[in-house]
Amino acid sequence: MNDFYKLPKVLQWVLALLLLVSGFFPALALIELGYAHPIAYLLIIFYVPIGQFSFTPFFTLLGVYRYYSPMLLGYTPSDTQIDLHSGGSFDYLFVMRKYKSGIEMRNRLLLFQLEGLKKIIQLIEDKAVPESVNIVGTSYFFSNRTVQRIGFELIEPSLFYRINLLINFLDLLWMYSLAQGKWAIPKVWQAKKAQITGQKLVEHKVQLNALYDKLSFKMGA
Repeated sequence: MNDFYKLPKVLQWVLALLLLVSGFFPALALIELGYAHPIAYLLIIFYVPIGQFSFTPFFTLLGVYRYYSPMLLGYTPSDTQIDLHSGGSFDYLFVMRKYKSGIEMRNRLLLFQLEGLKKIIQLIEDKAVPESVNIVGTSYFFSNRTVQRIGFELIEPSLFYRINLLINFLDLLWMYSLAQGKWAIPKVWQAKKAQITGQKLVEHKVQLNALYDKLSFKMGA
């Protein structure tokens, strides 16, 4: 678990609100600048990393973000759809700083992703989430072979999905580079949308557990 959420609940809320407020100031400055110079709105790509970091704990405490593992969360998950995302910069600060950049970090990230999917399977088996739920995510970080191995179908993402990846490019750049152990550009333009139903995910439980156990053994986890 992210160490931040081990703090006393009152302290979590106080810090989350302070971060939230601090994140609004550069947003207001950008809006004011945009009124006079509309081209300034292009600077949003530089604001997004600030906003993502500042708003994450507040949205988590509100329940807008639900974590299935320390580095796998769903945005506003429902019985209809779970939109999965890898943890952001706030999670990297509190979770991934413990691991060495490069292969150790990549393996740990994959282990956290699989751990999150195992949690979703458990929720489905416990009837807390319906089997009909549609689970979606983006495959830019891991190989197509890995996501297909555990039952996901790869499809072309929508234009909105691609734009969202581009807007978040700076965050994706440094996080991807850390995981690679060197400066590397994530191929977001080649990203595929990965999707699977809850029922099909449960059907691939054996393959997912085998991959998780193999990676855990490899890492000595």
